Amino acid sequence: MSAPHSDYNPDHIPLAYFITFRAHGTWLHGDSRGSVDRFRNRYGTPRIPADVRWHRYNERTMKLGPIKLCTQRRASIEEAIKETCEVRRWKLWARNVRTNHVHVVVSASSNPERVLRALKANATRKMREAGC
Repeated sequence: MSAPHSDYNPDHIPLAYFITFRAHGTWLHGDSRGSVDRFRNRYGTPRIPADVRWHRYNERTMKLGPIKLCTQRRASIEEAIKETCEVRRWKLWARNVRTNHVHVVVSASSNPERVLRALKANATRKMREAGC
């Protein structure tokens, strides 16, 4: 019998999480592209189908318009991601902050939902501190 591949992980613990989150209001439920929610957010899970009435409702109930991530906001988010990973002792492999969404690759001893919440909360805090 041959030895397992050197990258084999018998504990089924992911080596890293690929986390993506969008800026407020840039992809609402009901959108023509479909959407995800907390029950449909795993790889391969079908998106929630488009629904024009639900999309209009979500647009009307937003307190603020969609948030675009300008240069200052992107810099604040990048710094927040870096700080969050340092404080929590997570290994940050990569980050890419775009104009309407953020990608992060991070190794963490936490579940991905906790990682996502921490990254989003600290990104928001850092943007507010910077006057964004």
